[in-house]
Amino acid sequence: MFGRKTKKRLAAAFGAVPDPHYFSGDMEHIRTYSDFRAENGRDAFLLDDVTWNDLELDRVFKRINPKRCTSGEQYLYYMLRSPAVDRETYESRREMIRFAEADPVRRLKIEVLLARTGCSRRADLCRAFYPSRHGVGRLLLYSALLLFLLVSIAGTALQLGFGLPYIAAAILLNCFVHELGRRSSQTDYDTVNYIVSMVFAMQKLRRLRDPELDRQMTGAYRSLDRLRAVLRTGGISTVMDSGGAGDVITTVTLLDLIAYEFLKNKLGRCHEDVFTIHEHLGRLDAAISVASYRASLERFAEPVLEFAEDVPAFVRAEGMVHPLLENAVPNDLDTERPVLLTGSNASGKSTFLKTAALSVILAQSICTAPASSYRAAAFRVYSSMALRDDLTAGESYYIVETRSMKRILDAAGRGERLLCVVDEVLRGTNTVERIAASSEVLRALAAAGALCLAATHDVELCDLLSGVYRMFHFTEQIGAETMLFDYKLRSGPATSRNAINLLRLMGFDETLVENAHARANRYLDTGAWR
Repeated sequence: MFGRKTKKRLAAAFGAVPDPHYFSGDMEHIRTYSDFRAENGRDAFLLDDVTWNDLELDRVFKRINPKRCTSGEQYLYYMLRSPAVDRETYESRREMIRFAEADPVRRLKIEVLLARTGCSRRADLCRAFYPSRHGVGRLLLYSALLLFLLVSIAGTALQLGFGLPYIAAAILLNCFVHELGRRSSQTDYDTVNYIVSMVFAMQKLRRLRDPELDRQMTGAYRSLDRLRAVLRTGGISTVMDSGGAGDVITTVTLLDLIAYEFLKNKLGRCHEDVFTIHEHLGRLDAAISVASYRASLERFAEPVLEFAEDVPAFVRAEGMVHPLLENAVPNDLDTERPVLLTGSNASGKSTFLKTAALSVILAQSICTAPASSYRAAAFRVYSSMALRDDLTAGESYYIVETRSMKRILDAAGRGERLLCVVDEVLRGTNTVERIAASSEVLRALAAAGALCLAATHDVELCDLLSGVYRMFHFTEQIGAETMLFDYKLRSGPATSRNAINLLRLMGFDETLVENAHARANRYLDTGAWR
């Protein structure tokens, strides 16, 4: 019954928009695998927190993630965080996604096995990737206490000088030790039990005897052979939650604590094998999630990427749309030069920057571009957009902004092929210094070979960066009572001045509006405000 229900639910979910629930703190657990890899230097490039948060990639992750199993969630998050910057990584991911798309019957069998491992977001799998620091001390202690209980029972039964007081003392002592042990290790039970379920899932995948799947899982099968003791032991008893006879037996005998300590130490010694199985299951589950995501889209493009170091930075994308927007207006981007965007507020500049950056990230991470066609060089992606004052560090907006820009310049200086998106460069200072400094920063990025997409309200930058940056703009139409946007990218700098007209639309006094127009015209004619 469980199998039929699971199959029916999983079959219906494929190609649908997922809607799993997320509790506070869940994303912190989901990202632990990615953080583990970052801390251990296992990847050439990972998106930093500024870029991740600027582009709202938590929301993109949730749009793709169906919450099938812990390994899949963590690996999908890692994939989005690690756009492929080498062909081998990209081809490996694309091959796995195509495998997930190829055979619906096989895919459903695999999904059922993965779903049965469960999705415990409390499981701290990365701690299992290191040898245990506790050794066998607790295992010996718990075993000795169980032995004392058994000897007391046997001695009483055989009338060897033992009596009921010995049994009672052993039971009370074991109950006390059990309560302390459960309290100190309860949070680790989910981790160990999930790892055991991973091992069993991998064994069941091997029993499918699918040649293509076996080829993908070869490394995990070798690790599986080294974890046979885990298969023999099984998981840790969870009958403590039942309140029945099993509760009493487990408490008195300490069997769950003994099993936990044995498994913990075994997994500690085999941490690399645990890591390998977690990674392979995660890759498989994440590929199925991406295949389902693709099936839910009206359109997407398989990217054509250039990884060679001597290929210049370029993007040629048609019909790009933001992956989180319904009925999004598609736009094209075809450029080998940096781009400067102008236009009024709400006209589409920031959304276009995010669309372009997300197109690059999704193309390189999950081999799926939200566009009609996509061809580009492979980039490392950075952004500087949704910044704010850091009150805890006592830093102003401008300080935070300069730090953000400095990290991008440093990356460009290392010779990395960058695509960076910047919204309102150095907006946290006065007009004269902002224009002077931001023009030099944008020139420096261009000189370093970065493909910079920047948005600004400072039309003076169009003249200062002419010949270095390509100019594009968004515009709007303001009528007597409405303001209309078409969100279409147009060549050249913005020429309309609708910000003051918007005051009239919002009900500002007509005299104020006319005076504002007069002052703006006077500045444009004379270069002075008075």
